[in-house]
Amino acid sequence: MKRLAQKYFYFLLAGITYLIVHEGAHIIQALLYGVYEGIRLLPLGIEIVFTQPLPIKGFKVAALSGLSSVVTVVTGYILLICSPGILKLDLQPVKNYLYYVTFVFLLLDPVYISLLSFFVGGDIHGIAFGLNIPTITIRGVYFLIAVVNAYLVYKKLYPAYVIKNN
Repeated sequence: MKRLAQKYFYFLLAGITYLIVHEGAHIIQALLYGVYEGIRLLPLGIEIVFTQPLPIKGFKVAALSGLSSVVTVVTGYILLICSPGILKLDLQPVKNYLYYVTFVFLLLDPVYISLLSFFVGGDIHGIAFGLNIPTITIRGVYFLIAVVNAYLVYKKLYPAYVIKNN
């Protein structure tokens, strides 16, 4: 029971870290573009509120919506690449935390934008609007990223942590 509680704890910490990084990227860009209005708490998370109507167009809108997912996924790749060094640490809580952060960063945005956005919208609409391309194209790209990242988690991340931590 204790081990299960620890897994949930680290998963929750990874989720909080994701929110800070992902939404933080939105906030930084919104401040740089001068379109930051505030933060709205929602039942399923938080949302950054932008000035309406948006005074920016094109690529800036796409970046405002999509760069946060690029930041989280790239951070996941960096953590995956660094996992051999992370696993040499003597601090088991840090290793556990970084395992879950890597897992969440690699999978959450690709799955959210490719599949879950059918039901809840989100960043995909700003990316599509800013780049003037169909949402199905964006979903396809993010779906491919989700498949590749799921493979990396299954074949690289999970085995590395299970073998080194047992």
